[in-house]
Amino acid sequence: MKILIVEDAQHLLTKMLRYFKREGYVCEQANTYQEGVRKLNNYDYDCVLINLGLPDGDGLRLVRMLREEDTQTGIILLSSANQPQERIQGLEEGADDFLAIPFDLGELHARVKAVMRRKTGDFSKILAFGGLLLKLDEHIVLADGIPLNLTKKEFEILLFLARNKNRVVTKESIAEHLWGDYMEDAISFDFIYAHVKNLRKKLAAHGYSDYLKTVYGIGYKFEVA
Repeated sequence: MKILIVEDAQHLLTKMLRYFKREGYVCEQANTYQEGVRKLNNYDYDCVLINLGLPDGDGLRLVRMLREEDTQTGIILLSSANQPQERIQGLEEGADDFLAIPFDLGELHARVKAVMRRKTGDFSKILAFGGLLLKLDEHIVLADGIPLNLTKKEFEILLFLARNKNRVVTKESIAEHLWGDYMEDAISFDFIYAHVKNLRKKLAAHGYSDYLKTVYGIGYKFEVA
């Protein structure tokens, strides 16, 4: 999952980035309203955490901007004011949830997961494709009951493709989903080829290589009936 955190308080931003990266999320940051606008105009996110009290603009304007074109991205507002009218206005503008500062990072994480479950309709912790099972909480894959020895990136690629099953996913989309801002530093997509090659080899060892298709010149597709 890819998260954008729009927060100007560096100590709080650092804590959130460290926490969510440790939990396996791809995290990007914006310290100002203007930087938030630029990120939202150029990249896609699963969930956006927005502080209402940004130094150069109202966080609610980011909510309005996002909701004008995007109804799927999860939005959680953060505020130290915690006034009822502020919460009501934020939710009416299109935010999915509101959390007062200070907060427990575990609670914020639980709210992010709850928002995403509502958005995707995915309340299951297991994705099943025949005998291939992806256990999301444990980050493991079973092929006919046998665990596959996948690396973290291999698991993330398989999960991203599986959640977009029967759709062509470009190499650029995979790179952006997995590496966020850092994908721009890559000079090629050799790292994607290498991870997919190893993933396919591990699936093939259990008879599941047909699920992972290469769409030459574009990307990949997780194809199931």
